[in-house]
Amino acid sequence: MWFRNYNVHIRGFGTILLRCLLTCLLFFTINGLAQSSSKISSEVDTTFIKIGDQLKFKVSVEVDSTDVVIFPEGQTFSPLETVEAYATDTTRKKDRVTLLKTYALTQFDSGSYKLPAQRIDINGKGFFTDSLQINVANVAVDTLAQKMFDIKPLIEVEKSNSDIWKILLIILVVLVIVGALVYWFLLRKKELTEEEQEALLPPYDRALLELKKLDNSKYLIQDEYKQYYSELTEIVRSYLEEDVNVSALESTTDELITKLEMMKDAGELELDDDTIKQFKSILQTADLVKFAKSKPPTNVAHQDRKAVEQIVVKTHEAIPEPTLEELMAQEEYQEALAQKQQRKKWMIAGTSAIAVLLI
Repeated sequence: MWFRNYNVHIRGFGTILLRCLLTCLLFFTINGLAQSSSKISSEVDTTFIKIGDQLKFKVSVEVDSTDVVIFPEGQTFSPLETVEAYATDTTRKKDRVTLLKTYALTQFDSGSYKLPAQRIDINGKGFFTDSLQINVANVAVDTLAQKMFDIKPLIEVEKSNSDIWKILLIILVVLVIVGALVYWFLLRKKELTEEEQEALLPPYDRALLELKKLDNSKYLIQDEYKQYYSELTEIVRSYLEEDVNVSALESTTDELITKLEMMKDAGELELDDDTIKQFKSILQTADLVKFAKSKPPTNVAHQDRKAVEQIVVKTHEAIPEPTLEELMAQEEYQEALAQKQQRKKWMIAGTSAIAVLLI
């Protein structure tokens, strides 16, 4: 008897336990479904606007943080027009996310319009908002209360002097630019370079200066005898061509010596025979160095350099004083050359001024 009662109690306790388990399972299932469900709501800040005014249409979506939500884009609110779609506002609460999307809408014709339901895609499934009725009213214009006025007659306006000032300013700017060009190309004294200053020296002074520069060169130290003798003979040949007026640069050694002897015999150059012979010897040594790759001793090269300087000095002293006619001819030539250079400068300045005016 006791055993039967115990068995009945056991069965009753098992039934109660099973019911409790089923109740808890049902509770958690319902709760999970409630949490995983999506909530969509929509609203407008007003249902009555005037023509051209804007209303705000808001869509709120509550979903899981892992859900993908796509809001409508473009002109999907016809007959209303989309003015602007604002950025989505996101609010997080545990594993739930609330997305708030706001649209600015308007209409430029009066009437009553239906704001259509909008599709919201959540994980590829479509949900729709409620449709709303929007009223758009005209802007009242009271034409009776507004006073009307006749059209005013034309009024003569004094001519403004602003254009004259603009023209004067342009002329002033052009004059300044032309003046600057004239100063730069004509009046400004340019600083001559060292080479230009040497070029302006008389042939005699320039020859002596170039010989001193040759002394400071490193041709002999670097065993460049060919370059040394080439510059040495070029210095004396250039001097003879400029100061003695003899074609020396393009002449061979024998031709140049012959020309000097003829000038000596004609009385155009008072140069002694020993100087001419010494000059011929130096030229022959230079020819051997340049063409036969001869290499004289260093002391001989230094002696030839000193001898060339003496030849230049003696030749300068042997040149007869120029006559008055020669001096005048030379002065006229210098004046003509200066005028030619001046015309060239004026031409450059004029061309530059015309180019500025055209621009």
